[in-house]
Amino acid sequence: MSSTLKGQQILAAILALLAAVSMWFYVRRILVPRQVIEGARLERPRGNLSDLYPRWLGARELLLHGRDPYSPEITREIQRGYYGRELDSSRPNDPRDQSSFAYPVYVVFLLAPTVFMSFSSVKILSFWFLTVCATVSVLLWERWLNLPRSRWRTLTIVALLLGSYPFIEGVSLQQPVLLVALLLASSCVARQRGWLVWSGVLLALATIKPQVAFLPVTVMLLWVTGDWRTRQRWLWGFAATMLALLAAAEFLLPGWLFRFYKAVHSYQIYMANTSFLDWLVTPRWSNSVWVLIVSLIAWIAWRARASNSNSSDARRVFCLALVAVVCTSPNLALYNQILLLPGVLLWFERVESAQPSGALTRFLGALLAALLAWPWFACAVLIGARLLFGAEGFVQRAWQLPHYAALSLPVVLLILLLLLPSVTVTSRRTSPAAEMLS
Repeated sequence: MSSTLKGQQILAAILALLAAVSMWFYVRRILVPRQVIEGARLERPRGNLSDLYPRWLGARELLLHGRDPYSPEITREIQRGYYGRELDSSRPNDPRDQSSFAYPVYVVFLLAPTVFMSFSSVKILSFWFLTVCATVSVLLWERWLNLPRSRWRTLTIVALLLGSYPFIEGVSLQQPVLLVALLLASSCVARQRGWLVWSGVLLALATIKPQVAFLPVTVMLLWVTGDWRTRQRWLWGFAATMLALLAAAEFLLPGWLFRFYKAVHSYQIYMANTSFLDWLVTPRWSNSVWVLIVSLIAWIAWRARASNSNSSDARRVFCLALVAVVCTSPNLALYNQILLLPGVLLWFERVESAQPSGALTRFLGALLAALLAWPWFACAVLIGARLLFGAEGFVQRAWQLPHYAALSLPVVLLILLLLLPSVTVTSRRTSPAAEMLS
């Protein structure tokens, strides 16, 4: 590596660390105090506000006391911890999210080691555990994408990820999506190295968040059909793990699937008209657009089903599935955008290896870079205004400035990945020998 290139990478790492510090400062000193003030003004309840708490409390009550985590009684107990009190439908400013136990019951097996701990200890443990999950996921995505190895480049990506708003929101809320992202990355690397059974096992574990795992599982099932004789091991690993999880959950809580379905249905009702697609195309058209996006991803995955597991097409399809998960998310939670990381890395890897052709692609590529940089730039503006000019009034009025690009980012990335040219001849089947060496 030339000294000039190394110097550029070191400078990029330093700037990334400064950007990360600015985002953490913004969240802790500007955003959270503003949310506290706004919550007090509107009399909105604030408890521990941990997305892990409903799952942890449900797991503790089921494993230690045999109580149904989907029951209304447990939901009210969850609300008293999550919000500080039970929600009151007569209060117009109370949150719509009931914070019920709306996860598959087998999530309790992952939480079992923590049910004897106090939740304050669980929060501290989960903060560091999820931070490690996010860091390791960067290393795995880099390996999966075959990115050039450079410790300075890796440090830059890790710093930007740990200093991004989606990560800060996710780790502050103890959101399981950070663990699911690690499971997805691990499954991809296992498939790439030919460990198909383990790849299926890991993706099955990721179904603790079914809405995140649905599209990745779909494209993997289509990929298996591209060479059944060699790839069926992936399906057996996935199916065996799912059957074990479902059977163990049924033994622990008979009839839980019906309770889970009811909890999910209730969630969809009280969170109606709050999804990403509702914002993008209005609630009237959101279901149609959801079907269109899922059908398009499935069609692309079907055409690329013969791709080698280490091919550009296989990576592109999986990245498309993850970006589509964010675009079709049933809520506007920005922590889901942690799943955009492999798609962003794939796009910029393609840009480095070959300049994108076409005015539209170049424009969207520049727009993507601007949307990615915007949150840190906006943080710098707000912090500078506060520290240098004491512009508290401006900061209080413009506190949402870093979020202005968030809802456009996944759409632009989805279009760019769709525009990437296919490099695999789909009519050519991958030989078993080549698949084993991939």
